[in-house]
Amino acid sequence: MSVETQSIVVTLLGGLLISITVSGRFTSYVRPGFKWLLLTSGAILVIVGIISLVLAVRAEMKAGRRKAEAPAAVGAGGTEDGAGPAPDHDRPDEHDAHDDEGPDAHGHDHSAAKAPWLILAPVLVLLLVAPPALGADAVARNAGSQGLAGYDVATVSGPTVSDGSAAGGGGTESKDGTGAPIGGYAYNDGSGSVTDSSGSRRTMHFPALDGTDPQMGIKEFVLRSLYDADNSVDGVPVTVVGFLAPAGEGYSGGYTIARMVISCCAADANPMQLHVDGDAPYPSNTWVQAVVTVVPNTAVMDNNYVPTVTVSSVQTIDQPDDPYEH
Repeated sequence: MSVETQSIVVTLLGGLLISITVSGRFTSYVRPGFKWLLLTSGAILVIVGIISLVLAVRAEMKAGRRKAEAPAAVGAGGTEDGAGPAPDHDRPDEHDAHDDEGPDAHGHDHSAAKAPWLILAPVLVLLLVAPPALGADAVARNAGSQGLAGYDVATVSGPTVSDGSAAGGGGTESKDGTGAPIGGYAYNDGSGSVTDSSGSRRTMHFPALDGTDPQMGIKEFVLRSLYDADNSVDGVPVTVVGFLAPAGEGYSGGYTIARMVISCCAADANPMQLHVDGDAPYPSNTWVQAVVTVVPNTAVMDNNYVPTVTVSSVQTIDQPDDPYEH
């Protein structure tokens, strides 16, 4: 690949980064917090590409002038005794020129290779046909247990499990050796109950809900329905935003309202799901805003702790600027 080709590709890649960032499409692939890193990276690539291209063109022009001047110098000059022209030490050897610019022994001209330009294919794809955010297909591929462990939560009285690594309510001493409970939650053993198999109450706590039909993310709604010791969403209509997908594992009918959750980028995305009985009101991947109420004791191990909800209202919406939760 020539220096000019490399410079053009680098410049276009930088322009692509700037384009998808300014347009907001970058949120389909990474967290919004990466915006300024992407803009900076794109600007650096554009600057480096342009400078490299200018230097390469100038070097090419200089080499061309030297080649044009060489024959004139040879024709007008010669040795003092008239024996012939003086040797031109600056003129490139014909063999070298053949190796650098001409075809090889098989007749292939490597200086004019077209393959490097194929690198532009993904650039053009992203510019012209940007892949959408992850949707219903990703839910089916990546679905797993929604029973989460390892959350730091408020200190509570009574036996706890500090890291959620085992079922039951075995007591855990605090790090200072006082024997006081250190917080944590009792692992959901699959019963869907507010207590585990040993009778220990779930101990994750959340802020109180305000207003009518309060809005929250699907991830928070799932965690509240599974682990909230205060039962804050039991019998309380809540507004959620997500896209429709087929029913998940453990369900023979109905449909799913889902949202993908990412930590860094789409590569580490995992779905958070709510199950709804009945027929889906819209096709899969349709974004909706729905008012839902959790059905108690429906999130169990056999369905990956996906709670069933009833839907009191649902309407279609445009995909949010940030399609993922975090």
